[in-house]
Amino acid sequence: MKLLVVTPTLGDSPWLTETVESVARCAAGARHVLVTRADRVTELAARFPEAQVVAESGAGMYAAINAGLAGGGDWDAFTYINDDDVLLPGFARVQARVAAVEREAVMAYGGVRLIDVAGRRLGGIPISAIPGHNRALYAERLEPVYQHGTVITRAAWERVGGFDGGLRLCGDTDYLARVCLAGVTGIFVRGEAAAFRLRAGQLTQNRGAMEAERAAVDMKLGLGAGVGGGRRLCARIGFRAANLHLYAERVAKYGWKRFDTVIAESAQR
Repeated sequence: MKLLVVTPTLGDSPWLTETVESVARCAAGARHVLVTRADRVTELAARFPEAQVVAESGAGMYAAINAGLAGGGDWDAFTYINDDDVLLPGFARVQARVAAVEREAVMAYGGVRLIDVAGRRLGGIPISAIPGHNRALYAERLEPVYQHGTVITRAAWERVGGFDGGLRLCGDTDYLARVCLAGVTGIFVRGEAAAFRLRAGQLTQNRGAMEAERAAVDMKLGLGAGVGGGRRLCARIGFRAANLHLYAERVAKYGWKRFDTVIAESAQR
């Protein structure tokens, strides 16, 4: 399977080398494309000769991912990773599951670890262990899937299309929800596939703007409609039960705090 890994970057992240090395180590045989400003292409190409570097238009992160997919040559499946996050050894299991069905419209995903600026574990992100529940979880305003370590086949991409370049904060939710709505087969792979680094200054810490854009995505896609109360309740119970170990870890470390609160406080440390 020809796997494409896309990383949008301004080239300034102090963790970019760690990101690139994690892709080389955990995504065997993948082509890694860095998408950056035109004036940083030559510099990053010299710094990371093992990666392909392409220029983006300056229209934002999600437009940059589209540029990476368009400029990445021939590929069968893709994933994308931010320039401060890392793939983990468990990503190989996700990659292998997709390789077995690479011609089908499939999205496979694993668990996501939360880490601090030094790479220390902070906890894990609750995700859906039952892909059939994902539509109902979106209706419940729960995030069943995160971008980190998620692999999407070309057949699924051709069905769904590209990322919405007009979004600034919730392009991941928008895209992954569209994958779900398009009837793409979801595959949950047990274990942590990637790590999301919490740090000060992240755009997603602007909760007001984040909630407003998420509401706009919900309305655009109709995520709150068409799912009965029984399906929602079943999905919510299954989601909570599958992630009990992560909730227990969070309570042990941080007390009875909401997930958003833990993220906000951890990012400031």
